[in-house]
Amino acid sequence: MNTAKPAAPSVFPPWRDHKNPPPWLFPAPVRAGRFSIATPGTERFNIEVAPDRVSAFRFSGKCDPEVLHYDMQTQLLGNARGRLGSGRAGVYQGHYVKGAGRTPAAANWNDDADVYHGSGHLAIGSAIRERAITACLQARGLGALIVPCTAVLLGKLSPAEQRAVKQAQTSSRPSFTTADARCMALSVKPANFARMSNFAFALDRFEVEPRSIAELFLDLEYYLTPPEQRGDDAEGSPQSIVNALERAFERGLASFRAFSSAGLFWLYLESNFSLDGRFLDLETPVYFGQPFVGISVSTVRGGIEREVLGFEEFGFAGHWRGFIAWLTARLRLLCLRESGCGREVRSYLGGLLRAIERRFSARHLLYDDRALMQQATAHLAGGLGLEAADRKRLRALARHVFDVRVYNHVAACPELGWKEVTTPPADATPRKRNFLHAPFSPGAASDGGLDYARMIARLSQEKDPHKLLRGFEP
Repeated sequence: MNTAKPAAPSVFPPWRDHKNPPPWLFPAPVRAGRFSIATPGTERFNIEVAPDRVSAFRFSGKCDPEVLHYDMQTQLLGNARGRLGSGRAGVYQGHYVKGAGRTPAAANWNDDADVYHGSGHLAIGSAIRERAITACLQARGLGALIVPCTAVLLGKLSPAEQRAVKQAQTSSRPSFTTADARCMALSVKPANFARMSNFAFALDRFEVEPRSIAELFLDLEYYLTPPEQRGDDAEGSPQSIVNALERAFERGLASFRAFSSAGLFWLYLESNFSLDGRFLDLETPVYFGQPFVGISVSTVRGGIEREVLGFEEFGFAGHWRGFIAWLTARLRLLCLRESGCGREVRSYLGGLLRAIERRFSARHLLYDDRALMQQATAHLAGGLGLEAADRKRLRALARHVFDVRVYNHVAACPELGWKEVTTPPADATPRKRNFLHAPFSPGAASDGGLDYARMIARLSQEKDPHKLLRGFEP
């Protein structure tokens, strides 16, 4: 492993460095890892966290520059016990590496019931989907809508770990991905993003000094802005932050409509898209390759779960409503004289609160249920080429999905005469899903969707990890 002191990651804002990172990032020591199966140029990411390098006591010594910065998170829609943030990932040399072992954010390390999130490892079945869907979307001209997976490294499991996999004690499933029987993965992405949950954590752990507050809201404006538009000239004014908030919402909404046009569904949205509107957790794509409306049917804990595939943008809008509600509530609290903030800070935060409430009023698109449903229905109906009668049925489905994803209603899905999908897309997870389609929707994945499914099938059956790494391109 390179022991030279790394330069400050370029993904940090100009006012930050590795000694003063954004306040949701914290250091974890690392060492050379076991991910030696790598493509040329990616060997430097072969690391794993090294908790044994944190001694019980310390009375002197210099800071260790060779660290991974894991990110802490506060979810807006409820938090799972022990999951404090990126429990297996973090920023290393300007990149976000996932599968590097259990960070201090994995407070579920002693919870044998939390197999998926508590192991510290990344299953190969997940990694190949991250890399493969990246390649597919880039080929389709949609690469700018995601935080791309640029590399995957593989490492061999120990005999004890292989036995645990065989006994289904981890999230790796060899029946799903053959190479998971003997190896695990590390995925690499640009670390040029932040999540709503990162900022929620940081503002919960705020410092009252004016400089710290100023830097935090400069961070917010910076990460709301697309990477290619960022610079060292962020204003941090209430107006510039509100403008950045609005543009980020609009950008993300447009991204989800583009995903809808591609027949791409991510399934799990919470904390999985960036503040600037890109989708970042690419492990579980359901990719039809063309506009699609249907239902995913699976068995969960002995019961049948039916989930509509369509209108994922409503879930995105619901998360944005939660973020704005949380942000304004937090600002209102910090504006109180009892908050511990000085008059100068309270004045600034009060101005920001008023600017957000003016911009995101009840008349804003974010809060206009009817407009959101009309726009989404028109977009999807146009892509499907629907006539008036089918548009009416699609509107009824949109109302149902909106109520479920925005207002958490529990209701039966409208009966549209659902039919079996004849040629399904690639499985997204080891949990087997069957797919139904609306009578006015295509009943199979497109040629592009089938190309992706064939690529996943080929990679899933590959036993040789070296050949697996060479087989990602569509």
